[in-house]
Amino acid sequence: MANYTITLKETREVAVGTRFFVFDKPDGFVFKAGQYIAMVVPKAEGIEPDTRGLARSLSIASAPCEPELYFAMRQGESAFKRTCWQLKPGDTVTVTKAVGFFVLPSDDTRPIVFLAGGIGITPVRSILKQAEYEKSNRSFTLFYSNRFIQDAAFDEEVRNMALANFRLITVLSKSQDLCAPGNDERGYICEPLLKKYLGDNILNCLYYIVGSPQFSEAIEKILIDLGVPKEQRHMDPFTGLRGVEKK
Repeated sequence: MANYTITLKETREVAVGTRFFVFDKPDGFVFKAGQYIAMVVPKAEGIEPDTRGLARSLSIASAPCEPELYFAMRQGESAFKRTCWQLKPGDTVTVTKAVGFFVLPSDDTRPIVFLAGGIGITPVRSILKQAEYEKSNRSFTLFYSNRFIQDAAFDEEVRNMALANFRLITVLSKSQDLCAPGNDERGYICEPLLKKYLGDNILNCLYYIVGSPQFSEAIEKILIDLGVPKEQRHMDPFTGLRGVEKK
């Protein structure tokens, strides 16, 4: 598998405890919106590698139409995360070519429903930005689950997507704030919530599930209970979101 060395250009915070990494895009690096790579970071002074090592699978947050490669991750105590937090502009990491099946089909135009938890928003951002660039008229609905609104990475950017048929429903599990007018919910993504927004069309959508393993398993069970066929449920079983790291 081909490897690419990419150079960090900048970092910034996009939510509480969530950092956005901008790297150059090397010549010959191609990918589809929604795919992921494996990233290897160099050993950093003062940080001992742990049992998980210095490599992770990460969804690409940028769209193919964008000139750079974007990644985002929550802060954590693993050696990989602590090394990433020490990276400075000019530092390099290694990535593999992009792989994965969390991509839109070209031959099926049914409505798309994203069910994203936390940092799982990264491949969704990639897909939506590419759709925006292509001036897509496809129907997109995003259920975006977080504890609080300040945890929601790319919240403002997603809200302002210039798409003809796009709807965002924020779902906050811990917030005590009153719901904003329209498409703002409290609690968790559940069967009644999906029925509320999708109605009679619920079995005629393609579902893309991304988040922690616990989130994804819970959402898939809801869809199974609703009678959504397996071929309409899409997940990528990559390792980037495996396990829960201490904050």
